[in-house]
Amino acid sequence: MVKPLLLTAKSVLLNLLVVFAPLSIIQIFYLLQHTNFLKRSSKWILTIFPGISIIFCMMYPIIFNDEFILDLRRIPFILGGLYGGHWVAFGYLIVTLGFRYSLGGSGFIPTLIFFGGIAIIISFLSPKFKKLSLKHKLLLAALIDSVVGWASTGFSLAFFDTGISTEVWFMFNIASVLGIVIAILVYEVFIKQFNLLNSVMEGQKLKVASHLAASISHEVRNPLTVSRGFLQLIDSDVDDKKTKGYMDLAIKEIDRATDIINDYLTFAKPYPEKFDVIEIERELESSLNVIHPLATMNDVTINTHVDLPSTIIEYEKKKFQQCIMNILKNSIEAMPGGGTLTVIASKKGREVIISISDTGIGMTKEQLSRIGEPFFTTKEKGTGLGMMVTHSIISAMEGHLRFESKVGKGTTVTISLHVKEASSNHLVREEETKADIS
Repeated sequence: MVKPLLLTAKSVLLNLLVVFAPLSIIQIFYLLQHTNFLKRSSKWILTIFPGISIIFCMMYPIIFNDEFILDLRRIPFILGGLYGGHWVAFGYLIVTLGFRYSLGGSGFIPTLIFFGGIAIIISFLSPKFKKLSLKHKLLLAALIDSVVGWASTGFSLAFFDTGISTEVWFMFNIASVLGIVIAILVYEVFIKQFNLLNSVMEGQKLKVASHLAASISHEVRNPLTVSRGFLQLIDSDVDDKKTKGYMDLAIKEIDRATDIINDYLTFAKPYPEKFDVIEIERELESSLNVIHPLATMNDVTINTHVDLPSTIIEYEKKKFQQCIMNILKNSIEAMPGGGTLTVIASKKGREVIISISDTGIGMTKEQLSRIGEPFFTTKEKGTGLGMMVTHSIISAMEGHLRFESKVGKGTTVTISLHVKEASSNHLVREEETKADIS
């Protein structure tokens, strides 16, 4: 009795090795996902390796007889399906059923029933699974594996002469649960490492740009200010209309250069010089009123749904407005043939979510991954500074900025900010300040 159990344990360990060997290769391709090599196909490659594990598990089973194959194919099946979604799950189902049918035996029927059930369950759970914490991911995956494992065990023992002892079934199901838990832990480590690498690379880019902006902007802005002053003096003494037109154009271009330099300074030093009490709903309304003429000129319709009563943050009002205006302006300019700009703002607990969507030209995945990089822009005459500044301001506010886009369908920018409850003292103090000014 001991010897068969030892042989079974060795087979279980071999099957686990077959599961994790292809899985470990995923890390390499995951790191290549945003590089030039395999950029377009890397997502599909990431789903291939769990499929390979499924086939290898059936090729090197724990117990094999003329009727039944016992292996750990459930681990890569559940893992790939939960992370890959319903199309991946049903793709794995086709691979599993096709290969199992080629092996023959009555074990095909339980495979059809239970792996079909797993594919259906995963289709419903996959979108929610990705949003769960690690603890809940582990619990959910272990629960799915346990339920399917013990249900298939009972079904097999009741309707088939498997020739497999109860001890082996028990060992197999425990090993499967442990395997899926370890597999998810390994996969989550891969994802964390990848996100950390992206964060470090992004941080280095922003750090270099920040130092460059701080060191150059002050030196350039001073001579521009002096030049503008002298041009204005000369302009006041010029009577020729043609020359006066040239002078006005020169002053406008100096002003444009100054605005760019100010953007650099904001990017280099996004932290506020003073803290203002900002009522978000009021500022959004103000920004939309300012941007409305540009939207009308570009045949863009603005739809708003803002429900943020008494929601405030403390930050420099001018920089917050600059951030919102940058996003609104970019959204309008992304719809050269007209379209719809939708602004939705709502509050969830202590967090406010501002969503700005357009129906414009959209962006590719490569363009999305480069948003916020120094000098990257999709506009013909853009500088890329606007989104650099926006990223910098949102980070300084300890918020989050997320982009979603599809080519030809538009882009959605989502801002998440932690807010304070508006107190009567804040609002009264702000009204008193306005009264004093007036």
